[in-house]
Amino acid sequence: MKKTFVLTIDVEIDAGRKWKTSNPASYEGVHQGISILQDLCRNYGIRPVYLISPAVLVDSSSVEFLRSLDPSSCELGTHLHGEYIGPHATYPGPDFSGCDPQEMQCQYDKDIEYQKLKNLTDTFTTLFGYAPSSFRAGRFGARGWTIHCLEQLGYTHDSSVTPYRNWHGIADFSKPGSLTPYHPSTENICVKGASSLVEVPVSITPELEWLRPTPKFSTLDQCRKVIDWYETHVHPTVLCCMFHNVELVPGKNPYCHTAEDCRQMLHRIEGLFQVVQQRGYQSHMLKEVMVVDPSSIQTTQGHACKRS
Repeated sequence: MKKTFVLTIDVEIDAGRKWKTSNPASYEGVHQGISILQDLCRNYGIRPVYLISPAVLVDSSSVEFLRSLDPSSCELGTHLHGEYIGPHATYPGPDFSGCDPQEMQCQYDKDIEYQKLKNLTDTFTTLFGYAPSSFRAGRFGARGWTIHCLEQLGYTHDSSVTPYRNWHGIADFSKPGSLTPYHPSTENICVKGASSLVEVPVSITPELEWLRPTPKFSTLDQCRKVIDWYETHVHPTVLCCMFHNVELVPGKNPYCHTAEDCRQMLHRIEGLFQVVQQRGYQSHMLKEVMVVDPSSIQTTQGHACKRS
């Protein structure tokens, strides 16, 4: 099997230093950030996956922009921050100025989590004219029940698991059952089970080094170390990188405050693309990733990471 690289982007409303939403609400990270990234991805044959928060779906200009993206160049999916969508929305909107998202969906009652996921899915389907296939929980707050809900709603892929991380004792992935794509249990998202859905974990090592080229998380050298570790220990090697669209626009995120910060992050992203290109990875959208037995020699169709 060819080595696989998946680029996933959590698409958010503009935010400040602690993820409190901009006031007044703005969406420069959608229009500017994604435009910048799309240009870079096009140069390297990378097809990103944009996982869209409900706080973005209320903005008609953002939806229009996302609808304009070439579907052969990227995938659109969903990303739940449950504060922004009913039932019992903490911030009912449509104006999300100055909101402070802190909730994790795995803390909701099961029926509330399902209804929020259903409302998000229905909203996406209405706006884009097709149902989403891929999902990531906001703040990575997923559980086995989340997988059950996603299956019921027609999803095929999830990327909420962050191996070795324990988020506030609420979403605990510290004992991952698999680092390569797997069918999770609907009882425990961390272990293999009978679900038809494919879990694609974010690439993180036991030393908690991420494939996340964001200031505070990873330098380019650290990203390279993650790739080295996965190539040594994880077969088949499927790398899942993540960051946020707003990180490419100065002052619209907690990590990149200046234009120079954003320039350096973009340079780090390009360096990562060069590494996966040089090492012969294929770019896949989330919805294309399959579960493969490590002993199998099966190959999958993808899109080679090449410089145009």
